[in-house]
Amino acid sequence: VFPLHMIDFESAAPAIPFNKNRHCYEGVAFQFSHHIVYEDGRIEHKGEYINTERGIFPNYEFVRQLKKELDKDQGTIFKYSNHENTYLNMIHVQLQSETANIEDKDELCDFIKSITKSKKDSVEKWCGERNMVDMLEMVKDYYYNPMMGGSNSIKQVLPATLNSSDYLKEKYSKPIYGTNAIPSKNFKDWIWFKFEDGVVKDPYKLLPLMFEDADKCNDLLSDSNELKDGGAAMTAYARMQFVEMSDYERDELTNSLLKYCELDTFAMVMIYEAWREMCY
Repeated sequence: VFPLHMIDFESAAPAIPFNKNRHCYEGVAFQFSHHIVYEDGRIEHKGEYINTERGIFPNYEFVRQLKKELDKDQGTIFKYSNHENTYLNMIHVQLQSETANIEDKDELCDFIKSITKSKKDSVEKWCGERNMVDMLEMVKDYYYNPMMGGSNSIKQVLPATLNSSDYLKEKYSKPIYGTNAIPSKNFKDWIWFKFEDGVVKDPYKLLPLMFEDADKCNDLLSDSNELKDGGAAMTAYARMQFVEMSDYERDELTNSLLKYCELDTFAMVMIYEAWREMCY
């Protein structure tokens, strides 16, 4: 059902809780990105959320902001892997057991149930009318590309798909992303298609580097200037919660997290576009 919604979460489960009264290894959802594909083919990076403030448990505001993004229509919602369903189920449990007064608790719980499926071990069973569609399962069932090297990770599926799709090569070799043609919240006039050694370069390797002004970085944060996978995103968020850092470092980490998560949902868009063109 159009418009199509592509969502991706970034999360952490720290051994030492970031916030008072939380548990060891309790899940924290600190960021999401949201792309929309309209029926006429238009694409838009519609929204995002990130919590960077120390001492704030973000999960409930995370769901509030996600609800604002998704409750304006009945369009199909896509995820990649079961991660989003797992975390929303976890937040549902957190809300149900929360002792503090949360005025919109029931509303948030109803929203979660409307777009998820309950876990197998859940006491309460449900399958929402807009239960998210898992693109990973679609890859497993319907899409095999030798360039994926046997992996179904989106980090392998995206470059393999780019290398195999003339449509994507033609479209994204031009600086149209982050323009009026394809609005973006974090990129401007961006090109996602570049060659390296005769093949399309992995878009995750095109993400801007961090900490180019080394004089403004401390030793702990300057050991890596790349943020291109979920583990690095989790580490970046943990550092912002636990480590004293300059405004420059915090801004660099925040901007990199926003760009990384935006690419995750735009990767889903590009894979969808390639599949669509293959079918015509």
